[in-house]
Amino acid sequence: MTTPITSEQALSSEEIDILIVEHQGWAESIARSVARAWSMDWKADGLDGAAMEALIFCARRFDPARGVPFKGYARRRIHEASTEEARRSRSWKTGINQNATDQRAREVSAQLFDVFPELRDGSLPFFDEGSGEDDFRAAVRGLLVGASIIASRLSGPESGPEELLDFKRMIELMAALEPVHQIIIWKTYWEGGSLRSVADEWETDELNVMREHKALIDYLHRAMTKHKRPERPKIRPGLRPIALKLKRKQGPELEGPFQQMMNQFKGR
Repeated sequence: MTTPITSEQALSSEEIDILIVEHQGWAESIARSVARAWSMDWKADGLDGAAMEALIFCARRFDPARGVPFKGYARRRIHEASTEEARRSRSWKTGINQNATDQRAREVSAQLFDVFPELRDGSLPFFDEGSGEDDFRAAVRGLLVGASIIASRLSGPESGPEELLDFKRMIELMAALEPVHQIIIWKTYWEGGSLRSVADEWETDELNVMREHKALIDYLHRAMTKHKRPERPKIRPGLRPIALKLKRKQGPELEGPFQQMMNQFKGR
């Protein structure tokens, strides 16, 4: 996808170059993820070039003063550029367009493998062999909630009214969470990271993040399936030092990424 370049730049040329170099591998990982969903070669089918073009465009347009992380700002454009290139390549090869719903399902399935690596071994997330039926059901619910979050992120301008309404509801749910909880979901599902990478960044035990993530998934499931929104989960002891550190660093008015997104929707 060829992206127009404007003359408006918030960063210097040196800062833009640094931003591109630092995020090139990340952009390529998005292109590879899209390629897996389309059963393509990310380089041979040109997805790498499309992702790089989008990365350059975003780096030139990025304004840190808006308070939105660069990955949050750039991810969707890079993903859309890679997907458009895959669609163009597939159409050129076969002469037909895949059903959009089927393709969306393939993309969600492919990204679930990134969020829940245990799926590659045939195991369900949050489920240990020998556990009871209730634990098995909880594991399936967790997988479905994860798929719903990914589907929300993949919603684009071409989405229908019902899909856009689901996206809004999901963002509102996550925006009401504690900032540290919002960050876990954002880094895992929006930035394409993992629970392990979040734990490494925060220098905490991976189990702390995994348990917090499971509690969040349980909460989101209850919130999506019941008319009355349940009480939002409290920060577990293992992550309280992280939450306090974030508040000390950014102040008492700390907002999570989904809360920032909602504020943008409201025109703040």
